[in-house]
Amino acid sequence: MKTARRKQIAINALGAGVLVASAAAGYSSITASASDNTQQLTTDQSSIEQFGRFPGGRGGQGGADHHLQGLDTNPPAVELAPAQSTTEATQATEKATDAAYYDGQYYGDIITAGRWGQMQVVAVIENGELVDVLIADYPRSTYQSDIITRNALPTLISEAIEAQDSDIDMVSRATDSSRAFIQSLDSALLDAAIGIDL
Repeated sequence: MKTARRKQIAINALGAGVLVASAAAGYSSITASASDNTQQLTTDQSSIEQFGRFPGGRGGQGGADHHLQGLDTNPPAVELAPAQSTTEATQATEKATDAAYYDGQYYGDIITAGRWGQMQVVAVIENGELVDVLIADYPRSTYQSDIITRNALPTLISEAIEAQDSDIDMVSRATDSSRAFIQSLDSALLDAAIGIDL
């Protein structure tokens, strides 16, 4: 009887030892895994700070932002014009001789630029001419759309001022933003032609 009891105690002790060893191995594995996750989280956070997104990218590009290749990834910031709801509508009474537009600031329609966000421009008219295009809103729903649009805006604005019209070329790689810019500017210039910011 005593021998059977000793065997049972030995088996129980062995089982408990295996259980403790198994638990220790599991804890060690969890600790190592947590350490790896912390390392990955630190890497991901530095990627977000550097690139504004998690590494990996689309289609297995390994984080390569091929859409931004060749672009200035630190273009000038866009100083936004006040929202249209906070400004008074412009209504001009006189137009300069032979001028195409009435003086004032005319808000264009808010145009959706694909899935990237919205574009709204403000046409600034002085002495009957388009002298500036302010930006009330622009596509910046992602890091990529923000960079692409900010790179395109100076070209779009200068071409519009030179043309004195919205009939300008779209900027390569910024098709949605260019199209939205042109449509918003066209509506602003239609208002400027009649002298009422509708």
